[in-house]
Amino acid sequence: MNEFDNNEERLEPHITEENEKEAVNNTSDSTEGNTTYHYAYKKPENKEADNNTPQGGYYQPPQSTEYRTAFNGEPINSTPFDASDYGAAPKKKKNKTVIVLVTIFVACILFAVIGIITASISSPDENKNFNSNPNSSSQVQTQDQEDVPKTTATGEYTVAGVAENCIDSCVGITVYTQSTSYSNFYGYGYGSGNQQGNGSEEVKSGEGSGILMLEDNGRTYILTCAHVISDGSSFKVTLNDKTEYDATMVGYDAQTDIGVLVINATGLKIAEFAKSDSTVLGEQVVAIGCPGGIDFLNSISSGYISALARPISSTIGYDTDCIQIDAAINPGNSGGALFNMQGQVIGVNSSKIAATEYEGMGFAVPSDTAIETANSLIRVGYVEGRAKLGITYKNITSYSNSTAIINELARLGYENANGTMVINEVSSDSDLAGKDINEYDMIIAVNGETMTSTDVMTSILADSKPGDSVKLTIARIQNNQINTFEVECKLIESKG
Repeated sequence: MNEFDNNEERLEPHITEENEKEAVNNTSDSTEGNTTYHYAYKKPENKEADNNTPQGGYYQPPQSTEYRTAFNGEPINSTPFDASDYGAAPKKKKNKTVIVLVTIFVACILFAVIGIITASISSPDENKNFNSNPNSSSQVQTQDQEDVPKTTATGEYTVAGVAENCIDSCVGITVYTQSTSYSNFYGYGYGSGNQQGNGSEEVKSGEGSGILMLEDNGRTYILTCAHVISDGSSFKVTLNDKTEYDATMVGYDAQTDIGVLVINATGLKIAEFAKSDSTVLGEQVVAIGCPGGIDFLNSISSGYISALARPISSTIGYDTDCIQIDAAINPGNSGGALFNMQGQVIGVNSSKIAATEYEGMGFAVPSDTAIETANSLIRVGYVEGRAKLGITYKNITSYSNSTAIINELARLGYENANGTMVINEVSSDSDLAGKDINEYDMIIAVNGETMTSTDVMTSILADSKPGDSVKLTIARIQNNQINTFEVECKLIESKG
C-alpha cells in the first residue's frame, strides 16, 4: 500500500472541517476583426461625362469639344473654331468608318498569323519529343558516389561510422502480456474459456529498444528501460539482421528506469560502454532505437548533449540525473543506445518531453547509473545498497478529512504538509518495529524538513545508505487533538 491508493478513507478520530468556498476562474473570449479595404474609381459629376462613361465605371473624356475653357472655367469663345475664317482651305472629312473596319481587318489577320506560328512551336506532334534530336548520342549519366567518410581526421567516427560499427549491438524488444478471455463480471461471465477464468492468451502490448550488454555462461544480457518491460509476461528480442529470440526478464528498477532481459545466444556483437561522467556539454551523440516499434528497427538520429545532470522524476517519485539531448527521440526509442563519437554507449534513451510546444528535448539515463543498476539486477535480482524505512503507508490526501488535518498541521508550524505519510504497517525488520509507532501515526517531517510532498522522503532515502539514521517527526491524533513527537530510525536495505 502506498500513496497512490485511491481508496477513500477517513482518518479517525478527525478534526471538524469547515466548508470552503471554491474560486471560479472566469475567462473571456476576444475576437480580432478583419478589415477589408475597397478601392473604386469615382466618376465626375456632370452629364456629359455620364454620357461618355462605359458600363465598367471608368470615366473617359468626350470625343470632341466645341469650345475650350480657361482656368477659371469660363468659355473663351462661344462659337466653334473654323480655320477657313483665316484663309486656310477647309479640310476634307475622312470616312472614319472605313478606316476603322480596315484597321480591325488587318489586326485580325495579324493575330491569326501569330497564333498559327505560336501553336506550331508550343504544340509539337504528339509522336515527337520537344526539340528532339534523334542523331544525338548525349545522355545524362549518374556517377559513382565518393565513399562516405566513416572517421574524421582525429580518429573519431562520423555518424555513418557509428552506424556501421555499432548498429549490430542494438536490438528491438516486443512485449507480450497475459490477456484473460473470460471474465466473471459480478457472477455473470462473458467471453471464452472455462468458468474458473483459466482461459487466457498472450497479446502484444508494447515495443521498445535494447542494447546487447553482456555475454556470460552461454547467455546474452540485454539492457533496456524498466518501463518497457515492467508489465510484460514474455518477451521477444529482434536483432539487427531480423533474427528473433525468446527472452526472459532478469529484473527491473523503477527508480532508475533500468531493466534487464536475457536470451540463450552467444557470439553476438556486445556494445562497449564508456563512463558517462566524462561526457561534456555540446558533445555530438548518435541515438539508435526503434521509434514507432519494430517496423522502424534501429533507426538513427543524431544531435548534441544539451545539458548534463538534469533531474527527471521517475514514475515512483525518485529523481534521476539524466543526460539531455536534442537528437530525435520517439515512443519505441526507450531502452535504446546513446553513443558518443567513439562508438561507446554513454546513456540509455529513456524519455522526452512530449508536448506540442516542445521539440528536441530527450533524456537518457547515464551509463554509469545504468550499468551499476543492471549489474546489481543480474547479480542479486535487486539494486544493492538502497535504503528504506521498512513501512507501508498511504498519503494523507487519500483520507476524506485530510484538509482539516493539513490545516491543523499548518497551525502547528508544518505548512503545506501535503506529503504526510500515514503509516499502515511496520515490517518486522524495520527499526521502527521496536519503537512506539502505531497504525495511523503520521510522518509529517524528516530531518526537520516538512513533508510538502513524498519527494522529500524519497530524495533523502536516495542519498542515504542502509545503516544511516534519519529523524522522523510523528503526529498522532488523540482526544480530537494532534500531538507531535520525534523518533530516530535506522534505515534498512531495500531488496526490491
